[in-house]
Amino acid sequence: MIQKWFYKRCTKAEKTRTQLTPQATALIKARNYDSEKYTVCPIDLVNFNVKDGNKDGLVNLSEKTCSCMKFQVDKLPCRHALAAIRFAKKPFGDFCGDCYKTTSWVEAYSGNIFPVGHPSEWTIPEGVRSMVVYPPPFRAQAGRPKKKRYKSAGEHRNGNTRHCTICGKSGHNRQNCRNAQPCQIPVPSATSATSATTATSKRPRRPYRCRKCGEEGHNSQKCPLTPEVGGTT
Repeated sequence: MIQKWFYKRCTKAEKTRTQLTPQATALIKARNYDSEKYTVCPIDLVNFNVKDGNKDGLVNLSEKTCSCMKFQVDKLPCRHALAAIRFAKKPFGDFCGDCYKTTSWVEAYSGNIFPVGHPSEWTIPEGVRSMVVYPPPFRAQAGRPKKKRYKSAGEHRNGNTRHCTICGKSGHNRQNCRNAQPCQIPVPSATSATSATTATSKRPRRPYRCRKCGEEGHNSQKCPLTPEVGGTT
């Protein structure tokens, strides 16, 4: 695998005819396009004040520095530096770090990766051959061991992507959906409150009925047919 990987990159690097790598060339073109609108005010032959309309940049081409600090950090000319280099009529590649140049790219993959061969052809020292390596101590956890990995938030058990039931987008569920509307609790009106109170009120009580005479309005203790205590029969 590494042998194939080195061969592809070495072949691609040797076919490159530009001074910089393709990635560095694309980045320089994008920055150079943005720097065409900048105004360059030369201070001397190496110092330039570049105005970009927002924050000016003080560029020193001899030291390869800029006040925005991108020139020093990336080792690649920033937009202010590109405007100053273009004003000085010098090539951009002379101000780029060696790591962005094609020569360094070719040198990085110039080595050869050979296969290790069959294990029967390996030369193993006797001390290594007689060494016995045991597995590390293992302590089984409680419960049934897991055989499948835990699914992430956007995955489904059958391989399909989960979608939110509210907005229909993937990557989240309805619990953490940003498009969810706040829950509105309906306020009961006066009519509905009255009807609910009427429905839940108790039924009217039935009038008392006497068990002796069968008439309503009194019970057996207050019935007029009950003889008084101490009276004549």
